[in-house]
Amino acid sequence: MEAEFKILETIEEQIAVQFTGKVNVLSTFNRQYLGHLLFKDGEIFQVVFQNFKGLKAFYQLIIQEFCLQSFNYVVEPEVVEDKERQIHYPYAVMRNKMSDVIKQYRDSLKFRPPENVKIIIDHEFIEDILPVTAQEFEVLETLTEWSSPFDIYQHCQLLDHEITWALVSLRKKTALKIIAVRNKADDSL
Repeated sequence: MEAEFKILETIEEQIAVQFTGKVNVLSTFNRQYLGHLLFKDGEIFQVVFQNFKGLKAFYQLIIQEFCLQSFNYVVEPEVVEDKERQIHYPYAVMRNKMSDVIKQYRDSLKFRPPENVKIIIDHEFIEDILPVTAQEFEVLETLTEWSSPFDIYQHCQLLDHEITWALVSLRKKTALKIIAVRNKADDSL
């Protein structure tokens, strides 16, 4: 399974040569910049991918490749300062967790909400004093600003599968209301 991941080969090459610089992630379709991995002395210091940073960006990139999306990787030497470090885990730890993240992602797909709904917090849940987990709280916090599933997954700092499981758990606690968005093409009287 891991042989499919071009990014892992690229990362391991940079670790082996104690690379300092940036690996840019580019779209294979139009070579658009999508993010980068920053290395210093062969250690991953920073990952930025799409709108994400840190570990979430790293695992989002892995999940995108798992979903058969391919990217071009361009290696550029660059001066990297210690203050730019955002990731403090060794690559071995991140790689060991990768299989679990992919499994969790795959298992959560069937529970992901459809894009044509709005998700809002039920006001009765706010009045109750029910305990919530840290992940549920993070999702609730995101729901104070965003209601579409696309926006929730884009703006919440949790990994996609963590968001899905938190939404499922909050739904079981009757903390959420799901509102179907009316199709604009269906304006019949």
